[in-house]
Amino acid sequence: MRRLLPFIMSFALVIFVAAYWVLNYTGNNASLADGKTYTVTVENGMTAADIANMLHRQKLIKKPEGFRIEARIMGLEGKLQAGSYEIPAGISNTEIIDILARGQVKTVSFTVPEGYTVEKTAAKLAAEGLGDAEKFKEAARNYTPYKYMETNNQSVIYKAEGFIFPSTYQFNDSMTEKDMLAMMVKEFNTQINREKIGEAAAKADMPLRDVVTIASMVELEAVYPEEQPRIAGVFLRRLQIYMPIQSDTTIQYILGGEQKEEITFADTEIQNPYNTYVNAGLPPGPIGSPGLSALKAVLNPEKTDYLYFVAEKDGHHRFTRTYEEHLQAIEEIHGKQ
Repeated sequence: MRRLLPFIMSFALVIFVAAYWVLNYTGNNASLADGKTYTVTVENGMTAADIANMLHRQKLIKKPEGFRIEARIMGLEGKLQAGSYEIPAGISNTEIIDILARGQVKTVSFTVPEGYTVEKTAAKLAAEGLGDAEKFKEAARNYTPYKYMETNNQSVIYKAEGFIFPSTYQFNDSMTEKDMLAMMVKEFNTQINREKIGEAAAKADMPLRDVVTIASMVELEAVYPEEQPRIAGVFLRRLQIYMPIQSDTTIQYILGGEQKEEITFADTEIQNPYNTYVNAGLPPGPIGSPGLSALKAVLNPEKTDYLYFVAEKDGHHRFTRTYEEHLQAIEEIHGKQ
């Protein structure tokens, strides 16, 4: 044993030196730092060797062999994930391997504003180069992962309409349009569960889908959030006395495209199930994505005897009780029509 000890110690020293060389010489890429961050894409099926060679070509690592050995030592050689990554030049092999193994992919932000429809969201995705508008809309047609989204109404074009939560999302380039939609709808479900919207709807004896439908109109009517409970109160009172809601927001939904500056009398006579001027009750479904404040306004409306409102020039509304008062308010604000 004493005779073998020098050989064992020498072997251990060789291993130590080799490991030190791999981890500190080949694994240290500080000399490659140039102050820039590079985007690299790991394709499905790429091996650790393929990835190492790609990183070497992009001057992000010094030695492909060292990268592979280090990945093996870390037990992550076969766990490097596909996707696009942002890699700062000069970071060590260990840091790069950690990023790739955790799937810390490059992401881009995308914001869905309150009130946006499926079609507006699809157009925004396309305009920002994040997805195909038609694929997103097709995914939204029959996407109903939660029971409260389901409907048999044939007039509803997009069953996901109204259930895309207004928020900012982080997408990566491996996501499909359906993946993006699923993230948005899941966030809606997360938020309403957190705020106990479903429980409040059940207590008010209102189907959640109806709450979302009314909230979508409230969202689009109210420029100022403090007016949402009063507008919700007007809509609910009209429903209670079987009076048509007569919301311009539903006409805008029928017309599509950009917001029309002024709705005409002819517009209000369009024969369409979503036209709340010619049809009593609620439209077939939501007409946009309401935020939490609009949803809460419907469940906690202002108790009011107002039946009408008209927009002031600053975006606030003037509320009235009778049709005669309503016509007078229109004349005072906008002049004779």
